[in-house]
Amino acid sequence: MTVEKLDTYYDHYKESISLCQTTQSHRNKSFVYLCVLEAISFLLAKNPDFICVLFNDVVKKQLETKILFSNCVLQTLVWVLIAYVLVRYVQDVLYVERQYKYLNTLEKKISLLLEETDDKNIFTREGDNYLNNYPMVLNFIDLFYKILAPILFSAINGVHIVQEWNCGITRALLIFDTVVCLAIFVITWFYFFEVHGNMAEWFKKCKPIGWMAKKLRNLLKEV
Repeated sequence: MTVEKLDTYYDHYKESISLCQTTQSHRNKSFVYLCVLEAISFLLAKNPDFICVLFNDVVKKQLETKILFSNCVLQTLVWVLIAYVLVRYVQDVLYVERQYKYLNTLEKKISLLLEETDDKNIFTREGDNYLNNYPMVLNFIDLFYKILAPILFSAINGVHIVQEWNCGITRALLIFDTVVCLAIFVITWFYFFEVHGNMAEWFKKCKPIGWMAKKLRNLLKEV
């Protein structure tokens, strides 16, 4: 019976590791795409006409088409792509983060089943062994991904949307871009507090914020 349980746990563990690695690959690609899109967004905020001409030249050469994108349409396209890639990135990040605890639980279960052997603590790759003597440089990299990048991207998006309002582009597209920008902002900061549980708990100590967070979480569960 113990051997059967061990085989079941181990098969599930291998499958979970495989899914986690696949998601990590998707996460890394999404982050690269997001960086590229945010760079384009920043350039659009600084010199939209030049970027629009450059983009149309590339499209014309690569696709051999005479279709031209206006400045307004290009900016809206960038906003939509940023929102889409951000959603995918956040989903992948949170999936991986949640899997670490689950994998750690599986490792402990397998270790208990192996307690009669000398290999009791061999299954700790994603749990205790991973966190033991965690390199400082990886902490800094983690800091970049989870704190600096969201703040930087939010700043770029803020500059971009302000620039659009100052330029007075087509009203309908301006409203649409603003709505998408607000959605990006909300998703970014929901993600920020989700991966920084201690910081989120500190803010929740303020009764109004804690009450709002509880109500919002309950509301989103019902949607």
